[in-house]
Amino acid sequence: MIDFLPSNSLIQLLTAFTAIGTSILLWKFRKAIEVRFLILLEIFVAIWAFCYALEFGTTVLEEKVRYSQMSYLGIAFIPLTYFFFTTSYSQNFRLVNKRTILITLLIPVITLILVFTNDKHGLIWKDYTLDSSTNILHYQHGIWFWFFDIYAFTLIAWGIFNLVSSISNFTSFYKKQIRILIVASLIPVMANLMYIFNINPVPGFDWTTVSFVLTGLIIALGIFRYKIFELIPVAREKLLNTMNEGVLVINRNGIIEETNPALIQTFGLNEKTCIHSNFVQTFEQFPEIIKLLQSDDDRFTDFEMQRNKQSFYYQIRITSLHNQLGKLSGKLMVLSDVSSIRRTKIQLTKKNNLLKEQNRRNEKLIDDLDAYAHTLAHDLKNPLSVIFSSSDIILAAAEEGDMETIKEFSAVIKESSAKTISVTNELLKMATAGHEDVETAPIEMEQVYTAALAQITDNILDYKASIEVENSWINAQAYAPWIEEIWINLLSNAMKYGGVPPQIKVGCELNGQGMVKYWVKDNGDGIPKDQHINVFRKHTRLQPDKAGGYGLGLSIAKRIIEKLGGKVGVESSGEKGGGSLFYFKLPAVRVEALNEVR
Repeated sequence: MIDFLPSNSLIQLLTAFTAIGTSILLWKFRKAIEVRFLILLEIFVAIWAFCYALEFGTTVLEEKVRYSQMSYLGIAFIPLTYFFFTTSYSQNFRLVNKRTILITLLIPVITLILVFTNDKHGLIWKDYTLDSSTNILHYQHGIWFWFFDIYAFTLIAWGIFNLVSSISNFTSFYKKQIRILIVASLIPVMANLMYIFNINPVPGFDWTTVSFVLTGLIIALGIFRYKIFELIPVAREKLLNTMNEGVLVINRNGIIEETNPALIQTFGLNEKTCIHSNFVQTFEQFPEIIKLLQSDDDRFTDFEMQRNKQSFYYQIRITSLHNQLGKLSGKLMVLSDVSSIRRTKIQLTKKNNLLKEQNRRNEKLIDDLDAYAHTLAHDLKNPLSVIFSSSDIILAAAEEGDMETIKEFSAVIKESSAKTISVTNELLKMATAGHEDVETAPIEMEQVYTAALAQITDNILDYKASIEVENSWINAQAYAPWIEEIWINLLSNAMKYGGVPPQIKVGCELNGQGMVKYWVKDNGDGIPKDQHINVFRKHTRLQPDKAGGYGLGLSIAKRIIEKLGGKVGVESSGEKGGGSLFYFKLPAVRVEALNEVR
């Protein structure tokens, strides 16, 4: 029965309330697993201190023993929760699992059973006596008490080791947090050692619970002063270490407080010496960075760096950092590598320009062909009409035997025919790919094919096409730019009209009479034999639902190949899935001739 509250009880009650207060303070950070273990630790301390207060508040021996037994409801679990708190805080999560927790719970549970059955075996307390002058119960400890004490100190020592060993993994800001936790951890240990070895100003009084008052106050100071648990240190470390963006934090004095591997690697900094150094000295080789960091305004700008004879492009954001009072406390720089985006943009610009040039050439060729057809119809209409009319007159004159008329209109026919031939020759010259006279030369077909393939890389990716070259290349006598266009046209058609996905085969072979046959075979639906004759005609599109355009590609290819002394053709059975093989033939070239060109 408790008749009064002596000073010892008040101290323990204060300890209990402080522990509960600390738990309440930590509750808003409970999402972190280490915080949950710390809350449990404080709750078990509160149980211990409260029972200890009740023990001091009674003078009845049996009641004191009972309250002492109840205090083990907290004491038994304090080493375990402390161990898992420090293990979680130092991010050794491989040890924080149900199996490990259940194993470590065995000894506390056994201890509780032995505590409440101590009268039968004396394994916890062999004997106890009450000092009536101080109202303190003195114990003679049994063997299990010492076993549990070893267990408890092992877990606590292991927990402190976790904190100490994790210091090297954290930046200077979080090292302050860990040092606070280490100091807070050592205080109860020292108090408990004082009790065990009787190095005690008040014999029999256990200062361990009281020490947790100071521990709670230190942790509270850490929460408000150093923002312990505001950010989870290693989670933050992992974020910084795995970020592709470079991060730099400097204080208002220009001292580097934080950086990450991405920034260190980008600028080739010394990881060990850059922290706590002045940013001006650290970035002396990069005056643009110094200028940006010295600016009073926030910045967002582009930055180019040459490294290993290659250009790298970055976007830099400079943001001012302010404390709670609104005063400038430092600056944050975030560096984003946009090299791949910039290079892609440059490549797209080049490809776009190439496509524009190709379109310009094709449009010019189409315009020429349209002009050819229009002019041919217009310029040949009159002379052909004259020839037709004159032939009727000649036939009539022949029946009448009028030789003069026959001679006269024969001359007219000859003149009109000459004019027709002249017009035709001039128009044929005009209807070439570029209106220029070209000289054929030995070309390395593999290089021409590779250049064509490079221009349609995007199409290959879009169609997910596979292209296989079946044999070695044979060189030909031709004009390389035009042949490159032929390859582009045939490969593009094979992707448009081939299967899904297109599976294309390319090859060449000597075809007799000094000609090389080059071919492109697709896996599409094929072309009926009765339509083979139409595919190379102008404006012919056999499958308009599969691709747009004007049906000029193959007609242009035919005109170019024939101009170079070759011929084009198609082979297909017309069976669904049988595919089509388009080919063109060019004069073969001797190896000696190719070497002379080289």
